[in-house]
Amino acid sequence: MKFTRLISSLLALGTFLLFLTACQTFSKTQLVVFEYLSFYMSTKSFEEAFGEPNEVVEETATGYRDTWHAEDPYLYKTGRLFYNYDKVNWKNYSGRATFAFSKSHRLQEATIYFPMPSKVQQKEIFYHMTQDIKAEIEALPNFQSLKVDALAGDDVGYRFKVKLKGQREELWVDVYPIENEYVEKPEVDKYPIRVDQFRMYPG
Repeated sequence: MKFTRLISSLLALGTFLLFLTACQTFSKTQLVVFEYLSFYMSTKSFEEAFGEPNEVVEETATGYRDTWHAEDPYLYKTGRLFYNYDKVNWKNYSGRATFAFSKSHRLQEATIYFPMPSKVQQKEIFYHMTQDIKAEIEALPNFQSLKVDALAGDDVGYRFKVKLKGQREELWVDVYPIENEYVEKPEVDKYPIRVDQFRMYPG
């Protein structure tokens, strides 16, 4: 009888721990730049907070009917959605943004491109923008600590790895300048500053 009670107690404890882990995994985390948006929010809640996108794209991938020989390819829809916005504003910056949603239509990633008119201005604004983003990160309500890594490339960018109170996943924010060689609109797309943010388990 005591053994049965012990097993029942252990099972109940295991169920409770699984519940806590699930809550932790899907707990809302505020986005940087967009303080009224949170990771894992539904498309419906997202549109109510941010408005309808200019374009919605459903991700497609390539499959093979003959998987053994990777032959007879076909396209299929994965269920992931990308919401594109032609114009977003943050502080004194304007740009365009893409938000990625999972197969269950929960917000996973955010990418913003801020166009710069020249290489010189890109370099100058990049410094100020990283300081603004760092300040917003440290102002997050569940902020715990911050580690900054350099991103390799032609121009050095930064990855902000943010530990959050009560959560196993970290918030990662990448900020880096880009120089595009072949673009139709050089004044818009040649020297953007890109900002990516997503959740990641620490390695």
